Amino acid sequence: MGEFGAVAVVSANVRGLTSTMTLHIDDLYNEDITAAFAVASLLALLGLVTLVAKSAVEWQVARQMAHAARESH
Repeated sequence: MGEFGAVAVVSANVRGLTSTMTLHIDDLYNEDITAAFAVASLLALLGLVTLVAKSAVEWQVARQMAHAARESH
């Protein structure tokens, strides 16, 4: 995953050498909009899965800390 503008400028977007999903989506958008939408959907799903995993880890840590605080008193 990555930010499009900075990646396109820094990597110079050399096809086949410097590719990220966002650059790939841009290339596909010009060739096949259906494939671009599929890859963009995959990128969005990956973002959601990451957010859910982060929230689950934070919830578990908070629960463990609350349990440890109760035991120490």
